[in-house]
Amino acid sequence: MTKDRFIHTPNFADFTYSWTRLATYKASLCCIMESSISPQLTQADMIVLRNLFQDINGDETKPNASGFDDQTSIDLLACLSDETSDKFQPTIFTGWDEKDLLGIPDAFHKNLLQPYVKWAQHVVRRPTDVVFLTHTLLYLSTSVPSAIYLYYRFTWAHGICHWLMQAWYAGAFTLMLHNHIHNNGVLSKDYAWFDRCFPYVLEPLMGHTWDSYYYHHVKHHHTESNGPDDLSSTIRYQRDELKDLLQYIGRFLILVWIDLPLYFLRKGKRALAFKSFVSELSSYAFIYIAATHNFRASLFVLMLPLLQMRIAMMVGNWGQHAFVDDIEPTSDLRSSITLIDVPVSHSPPSPPHMSNI
Repeated sequence: MTKDRFIHTPNFADFTYSWTRLATYKASLCCIMESSISPQLTQADMIVLRNLFQDINGDETKPNASGFDDQTSIDLLACLSDETSDKFQPTIFTGWDEKDLLGIPDAFHKNLLQPYVKWAQHVVRRPTDVVFLTHTLLYLSTSVPSAIYLYYRFTWAHGICHWLMQAWYAGAFTLMLHNHIHNNGVLSKDYAWFDRCFPYVLEPLMGHTWDSYYYHHVKHHHTESNGPDDLSSTIRYQRDELKDLLQYIGRFLILVWIDLPLYFLRKGKRALAFKSFVSELSSYAFIYIAATHNFRASLFVLMLPLLQMRIAMMVGNWGQHAFVDDIEPTSDLRSSITLIDVPVSHSPPSPPHMSNI
């Protein structure tokens, strides 16, 4: 019996050599990945990534060269959002962190930025939420004057630029509004009147009808949690078919004004049915009156933002809930698409603050 010359019998030395090469390659890859971390990431992102690279190296307990062992990373992340810690950093802008502002002129930092942050921390409900006031002031100082001027003197170029600006603002505003409706505001008690009023000014400009996000999202969606009675549930649709997505979006666009009040009536919540119906129709009436006064301005200020926001929200909802389990749709675990660093439960109407997630 002859031995097949093409069959190589591995020995211990082969395994040792292969394992050594693999370990060397993994360590080299990890060093390359760690050195290529974008400086544009937030400090929290950098801490998490460096800790993950530590795990890739196979030692989760000993600190690496940067000191990012598990416990150190957890403690540092907690300090960044702990208002009593000396490492606490308030969020001032969405595009820049404190580390990104170190290069600005000292005069600007000392005479303008720091006084603003100090004042803003007394205006917002939590010192970490300076960004909410920053964006509110940004929208009130740009969107509102631009919209008013379009009704005064309309030009197509201005209308298109205004619409694009609103499209750029809409995502961040909706995230702020999400926090606002879940926590009954974002500002301190001394500014409660302003906290209650500014959404009614900005919502129509950003594509939201008055209070509809609150009624639909908090009082309905979080109550039903994607179950069979959830009007925005995806379980009744084939979620990998374009025609089903179009039906899903179309139904919301055409029938939400009556679907939501009828839902509340079926649940015996007559007050919510009345309020949601009145808020939706009053928003439509406002848009209609504005359009009769100046249709072209209303098209770019109110109509297109409303259309794009509702399409975007339903497409986003479809994507977020595309894997809702049709057998047990109310199960938070069976319907989750990710379990990494996010709360699994979808049903509590008052979630933890975003900095604690």
